[in-house]
Amino acid sequence: MRKGISFLLLSLLFITPGCKESKETVNEYNIVPLPNQMIPQQGRFELNKKVKVITAGCTPEVQSIADSLINRLSATSGLALERTDKEQTGPSITFITQEGMSQEGYKLSVTPVSITVTASEPNGFFYGVQTLYQLLPAAIYGNTRDKQVNWSVPAVEIEDSPRFAYRGMMLDVCRNFSPIEYVYKFIDMLAMHKMNTFHWHLSDDQGWRIEIKKFPKLMEIGSKRKETLIDYYYTNYPQVFDGKEVGGYYTQEQIKDVVAYAASKYITVIPEIEMPGHALAAIASYPELSCTPDTTYDVSGTWGIFEQVYCPKEETFKFLEGVLDEVVELFPSSYIHIGGDECPKDAWKACGHCQKLIKELGLKDDTSPNPADGKLHTKEEKLQSYFVTRMEKYLNSKGRNIIGWDEILEGGLAPNATVMSWRGVEGGMNAAKLGHNAIMTPSPYMYVDYYQEDPEIAPITIGGYVTLKMTYNYNPVEDDADELVKEHIIGIQGNSWTEYMQSNDRRDYQIFPKAVAIAESGWTLNKNKDWKNFCQRMTGEFDRLEILDVKACRNFFDVNINTHVEDNILNVILETYYPDAQIYYTTDGSEPTEKSTLYTQPFPLQNNIDLKTAAFKDGKMLGKVRHKPLYGNLISGKTYSVIPEMGWAKGDTFGENDKLGADKTTFGLTNGKRGNNASYAPWCSFSMNDQCKEVIFSVQLDKPTEISKVVFGSLFNPAYRVLPVSSATVEVSDDGKQFNEVATTPFSRQLPETGRKAFTDSITFSPIQATYVRLTLRNGGVIRNGIDCRRDTPEEIIQADLYIDEIEVY
Repeated sequence: MRKGISFLLLSLLFITPGCKESKETVNEYNIVPLPNQMIPQQGRFELNKKVKVITAGCTPEVQSIADSLINRLSATSGLALERTDKEQTGPSITFITQEGMSQEGYKLSVTPVSITVTASEPNGFFYGVQTLYQLLPAAIYGNTRDKQVNWSVPAVEIEDSPRFAYRGMMLDVCRNFSPIEYVYKFIDMLAMHKMNTFHWHLSDDQGWRIEIKKFPKLMEIGSKRKETLIDYYYTNYPQVFDGKEVGGYYTQEQIKDVVAYAASKYITVIPEIEMPGHALAAIASYPELSCTPDTTYDVSGTWGIFEQVYCPKEETFKFLEGVLDEVVELFPSSYIHIGGDECPKDAWKACGHCQKLIKELGLKDDTSPNPADGKLHTKEEKLQSYFVTRMEKYLNSKGRNIIGWDEILEGGLAPNATVMSWRGVEGGMNAAKLGHNAIMTPSPYMYVDYYQEDPEIAPITIGGYVTLKMTYNYNPVEDDADELVKEHIIGIQGNSWTEYMQSNDRRDYQIFPKAVAIAESGWTLNKNKDWKNFCQRMTGEFDRLEILDVKACRNFFDVNINTHVEDNILNVILETYYPDAQIYYTTDGSEPTEKSTLYTQPFPLQNNIDLKTAAFKDGKMLGKVRHKPLYGNLISGKTYSVIPEMGWAKGDTFGENDKLGADKTTFGLTNGKRGNNASYAPWCSFSMNDQCKEVIFSVQLDKPTEISKVVFGSLFNPAYRVLPVSSATVEVSDDGKQFNEVATTPFSRQLPETGRKAFTDSITFSPIQATYVRLTLRNGGVIRNGIDCRRDTPEEIIQADLYIDEIEVY
């Protein structure tokens, strides 16, 4: 068989043999994840009542997989196919066992007269059938008979196996509890896309979600919280809560059923029981597990990191061993996830028992960098390593190994631990270089809880801006990585943290279609991945998602609006992921139609425009109309200098739709797009203090130019230590050295009592010639620490930070 992906991958136009009337049928191969070797062929296999399903020489497990295919076809096509263990002539679907293939590998051969699924193991047969389903009409995923569709399969030759052994998705059910029916739906979606691991996050500060019979208070107290945070975490202070008790946990019988159901789809369920941090739900149930056992705690109704963590004393270890005794009985997976992330050490530093234990163990602060990660670690961080290592040894005694988030590297890695790298890629790379297995799940690429379309039109999420394209383009192991890294990075995982996923529909929206992109990165060799090819296949995938009632984000059908500097000109970039769609737009605020301007290439942003745009295909608008005012002015796209340096937020630049930081030419303060109330993504942040209370912005014009107005935006959000600009000064210069002040304006405002608000201000002055323009923006004053915002520092009064966007000169 010829190696590689055929250039005819997506569709071939053939005459379908055997039809009563000669007609053209397009052979489409909308398979995700993409098989690693696929050669389209001519013709189609027609399903009818004469087709036999042959399982001669197959094990009962493989026969069961064949029966599931028969049952699905019966439910959706009305065809009642017969399975036989004897060789037959005539049209057939044949399952053949072939020794020597990889456990998850399969071959699928479709000709006009037969379908053959070949594999060594049941896993392979199962994945072969999943591919077959995706070659069938999308109606195969429905629950009713549909005799209107063409029940046939395009001819093809596929030989396939996965890139990575570990391909997973994590579902957090602690922040917002997922009803059991959604857990089954989630597993179905993983199986459909050839993922083999379901990471089930079952304990955290916001809820304990697994029945532990030895410790009933975990269900009575730990599974419930009295209320939940409203709005984004930093929008209000004091934070606002809904006043509604929420709870939920899975019984051991439910968990057994879920584990068995997942196993029937060749998915391993890995439970996560957090330790030593993220333990507040357990500590609220049993305060004696903390360093301050006389204190009463509540299960948290908000998000974040909490100082209350497990105290490393014998009572705690006995508790955790008791919990894990029941966990290992419920989950046969070789791995147990113990968390290990975001564990503050404040309680341990103040705890007499912990400090005594540190001395007994001989733990000391590092004086030279730790070889695991090249960092200096404290004795308390080494105490965490002791904690993790002790629990690892206990699980090893039960025949299990641990997985932990990359913080388990701190203070020394437990001997047999596998690292899940979430704080970027460094943790996974360090673990791999030390000979430990690692799973790549880095934020932001593999985190599906970020914004995936413009925050102005999206529901509230945890923040950031990570498109489907960015997620797809992430490569867990570069081709030039050293061999040790390639050997020990065993897989990839997407993470769905559910702080802002309060319903099944919200979970669907955040998780899909990104989970499909993650599945392809886990299965398909990087050399075979192609973004445009993926988009072609996703058109069929969305048909399947709709039939499966998955309320996926549909940004795929919309137009993304961006700006980008090319040859010193700020251009407007319009992009839709839908293949071969036409983009029409208007610049006067009117609704776009197919009679509007057709977008063919980037165009210069020369003036203020009220842009509206939509994607069309075959005379039909595909998605929503996108609306974004853009502000072309004298400094659009120009480089500039700022004092102090910009902070973590740098404005949403062109590169965010591909790879973070990829765009080195488009700058947040001059990209033609203003900030908004929805998120921090478009803003440029500046930290203020008593020595620095202003931002100084300087820019050079192309030539001496008459100017008379400067416009800028600033943000109000005291809960996030941000106040809008209090006053602004404009200065001009001919040589960039001697500046003359032309205007100073103070601003009085009607500030809201809570929340976020974007302000746009302008300074006008008599026309004046300028080659250089300098704008000084003074911060909004001070904020009462612990009253207007959460207290993270000891000061009573702190200077408000500045968030600025966009600066315009006219």
